[in-house]
Amino acid sequence: MARVGFALWFGLAALVRMQAQPAAQAAAPLAARISSLLPPRATVSLEFQNLTALAPAESSSFRSALEAELRTAGVEIAPATQPESRLRVVISENPRGLLFVAEATTKDVRQIAMLPWNAPAPAEAKPRIRIVQKPVFEQAEPALDFLLSDSDSQLLVLSATRIAAFRLTGGKWISTGQASLTPTRPLPRDPRGRLEMAAGDLRAYLPGTTCSGAASPSLRLTCAPGSEAWPLSPRDPALQVRWTADRNTLEADGLRGAFYNAAAGLFASADGKIENRASEPIVGAEKWGSDLAGIENPCGSTPLVIATLSGDAAASDQIQVYEIVNGQATPASEALSLPGPVTALWPAETAGQATLVIRNSKTGNYAASRLGLACAD
Repeated sequence: MARVGFALWFGLAALVRMQAQPAAQAAAPLAARISSLLPPRATVSLEFQNLTALAPAESSSFRSALEAELRTAGVEIAPATQPESRLRVVISENPRGLLFVAEATTKDVRQIAMLPWNAPAPAEAKPRIRIVQKPVFEQAEPALDFLLSDSDSQLLVLSATRIAAFRLTGGKWISTGQASLTPTRPLPRDPRGRLEMAAGDLRAYLPGTTCSGAASPSLRLTCAPGSEAWPLSPRDPALQVRWTADRNTLEADGLRGAFYNAAAGLFASADGKIENRASEPIVGAEKWGSDLAGIENPCGSTPLVIATLSGDAAASDQIQVYEIVNGQATPASEALSLPGPVTALWPAETAGQATLVIRNSKTGNYAASRLGLACAD
């Protein structure tokens, strides 16, 4: 029969002293309690799990501090081998605050240490990232995507029935031509599309139809049935996506099910959930909508995602930047309110930018803009 020992620290005075301390400071007392359960100079494998809303950065800081304190106490952390003992540490919650639970197993003996910890109230953290929005054009016809070239002086706009070309003259977009699109199958009710240019080759991807051609010396396109694959982001050719037959969702080889959009290894599934490749829900992304795009981080190396926020977007919408750390999403910017629902959000052909199209709820027009990021002052 396994022997289970409980080490419970519920002293009121201790809890009061701990209230103003960050979670990482719980590492020392927890490591001391864990080492008392193990044989001298024990070697353990460590499994770590955070079941709370503790920020990824703070959770990671706690784990690093705990590993350091365990080594100081004479406990070695083993790599992927078969150690003499197994250690599982879980951050959970009780009505008073955080609860650290450590389960140490040596042969047939299982012992548990529990450490309550009242985490301080989260401070108002100043956002690290600022969203910069640059309006590009506005039109009555639905815009599915657009491309800028020649120092942003030339513009190609994709709609459900054509690609239109413009040149910036005197601060205004002047039409320079257009090419009709002939979808080989009826488009979905809310059509979506993607426009790409590579080595002078212009391609338009619509559900059930792929069109190819060139933008110069004159705009020309030929359309054919079928949904060809394309890289979702110009800077991440590994993820090749294609339109689901007769729908406005995407699919990709090696992924189960359809999804609406993807960024940084996260997928907005067709059922409204934000998941990873293993179809696991993402902590911190519960408020996201179905539009998201990856974008380069101007202030660090952690992956960033611009995401819409879920809610009633009939009259307005919001977007926000999130950092992705250890598979969890943490806000990195203030939410930016928009005067209408988002109809398209894609990585732009220019690094550090994203393409945004909304339908203005007051004018009914489709307003397109470029999103960039800047480090907050």
